[in-house]
Amino acid sequence: MKKIIFICLLFIAFNSLDVSGQEYNDKWASEIDAFDKLNGDTPAQGGILFTGSSSIRFWKDPAKDFNNPKILNRGFGGSQIIDLIEKFDQVILQYHPKKIVIYSGDNDVQEGKSAEIVFGDFCTLYGMIKAKLPETEVYYIAIKPSLNRWAKVLEMKKTNTMINEFLNTKSNGYYVDIFSPMIGTEGKPCKKWFVEDGLHMTKEGYELWTKILTPYLKD
Repeated sequence: MKKIIFICLLFIAFNSLDVSGQEYNDKWASEIDAFDKLNGDTPAQGGILFTGSSSIRFWKDPAKDFNNPKILNRGFGGSQIIDLIEKFDQVILQYHPKKIVIYSGDNDVQEGKSAEIVFGDFCTLYGMIKAKLPETEVYYIAIKPSLNRWAKVLEMKKTNTMINEFLNTKSNGYYVDIFSPMIGTEGKPCKKWFVEDGLHMTKEGYELWTKILTPYLKD
């Protein structure tokens, strides 16, 4: 545990340099612009923010699934935790959410980042949230075990473990385990959770996530 916290502190210190001042290829401009259009003149604040990569983006209507009109979906497909850091003001801060539900890290590992790097990026993001939104609760959805990316499962499990242990030390940080319930009797993910690509989820997959997340999102 001490090693994990030390790694986290190192990444926070390194990345606390002016992130916004670094060169960054703004490949998310069109998606961020789409969020701005959805927001209108005044972004809704004080609700529950869902953000992260395609597993969030393709969640059609979480507000309906959780029967909560204060849920906003601001996921952008293909993104990594570093993208949430770079787009922090536009994707997170402007909404001043009461709760943030994050699914990110899946693409990071797939692109070759180690568990330590992904964990460090998460620590940076968490530190930014706590610095700007100290009362906001953070819910991290575990990296899912997908059929398409099963070759990376050990690194994903390691990442999940590190983030889980870190959030266990926080009073308003929560690790949401969707990994274990998605594993079938043969020790691999159940096919019913996934569409044909073996990566993105079916309606049944989102129903499972909704069931798991519901106790966390109750007021």
